[in-house]
Amino acid sequence: MQIDNQGITLDTIQDVIAADETQLQGTYGADFYIKPEGVIDNIFASAAFMEMDIQDQLAFLVKQFDPETAEGIWQDALYERIGVERLAAEPTRFDLRVVGTNGFSGVAGDITIRSDLTNEEFTNTADYTLDTNGATLTFECVVPGATVVQAAETFKIVEAPNDVTGLATSGNTSIDIGRNRETDDEFRARFRQSKAIDSKATRNANYANLLKYVDNENFLNIYDKKNDNNMAAGTIEIVAKHNTSDAIFADAIFNTVADGIDFIGSTSVTLQDASGEDVVIKFNNATETPIVFNITANIKTGYVQQTVFDNAKQAIINYANNTHIFGLGSKIFATEFIVPLLNTEGMAAVTDIEIKKTGDADYTDILTLTKYQVPTFDISNITITLGS
Repeated sequence: MQIDNQGITLDTIQDVIAADETQLQGTYGADFYIKPEGVIDNIFASAAFMEMDIQDQLAFLVKQFDPETAEGIWQDALYERIGVERLAAEPTRFDLRVVGTNGFSGVAGDITIRSDLTNEEFTNTADYTLDTNGATLTFECVVPGATVVQAAETFKIVEAPNDVTGLATSGNTSIDIGRNRETDDEFRARFRQSKAIDSKATRNANYANLLKYVDNENFLNIYDKKNDNNMAAGTIEIVAKHNTSDAIFADAIFNTVADGIDFIGSTSVTLQDASGEDVVIKFNNATETPIVFNITANIKTGYVQQTVFDNAKQAIINYANNTHIFGLGSKIFATEFIVPLLNTEGMAAVTDIEIKKTGDADYTDILTLTKYQVPTFDISNITITLGS
């Protein structure tokens, strides 16, 4: 095992056995080798495996005690020490009018309704009293998370007091889409903000201060000597899919990165410092890379093929743009899109799915983008063919 300023490098089993051989050759001569067939040799091999297990445990603990790499409950414990707690999932909420007996009073949670589109269930959040027009109630999903509700979506009553006789036919209002439980990556980004916002010079500070110029933390990466040992000291490379002009983004970089840093990048913007001297800010704009799908699927009896396929294509777009947002340098597995496809009403089975980047000759099961590429998804790049 090697421990240095780059972290921990684990040995292989061959490294451990080779080190033992070298040490033992000093006692037993240069002809001594650890072989798989001998009793003594097997003892040393077993000891080597035990050492590998200890190295794995040490590497795990080092990872979990580093705020930049900690995961799950280890991450929670570290961040709570500075008062940062993971954001829990929150349910989707919306307003919908119910009708029934004038003057009837009900309580929170006594009405359950179900979406005709997704089969998700919702309950009323507060007590209420009906008048001649009923009452407009706030409903929330019984399962916390980013459940999508459409304005024109329809519902049916699953459970309610007898005096609640129906739902208004007008659309849902005040829709507030919920939030999924904060992921490790999202939690880490917010931790960086809490530690570094408005500070200057460190990579974490630069990252936190530039987050406001991207729509998702996965659309921003900053490289320097600390996380890329091949870079020269005093240099920085910023790669981003930003949501503003190059000039504004360059100004944001200028206002957060410490003086004396050399910038790397193909996009160049010239600004002026307080003394009127020109300062050249360089960074790399992400290359938006369209992803092409080729899918073979079967539909259930009684459904219109075109309707099912159109809805399935939209399900892929919703998944990629809302549920799992793919960022710079993403690794994209074709199979992970099977779930939204099968959740499409009328879809019976997905018999084949493959993907590629626009311009590639061949489809594949897995795509790995470069650190400069961010994937984009469009219905026009999705082909679904009916299986035999």
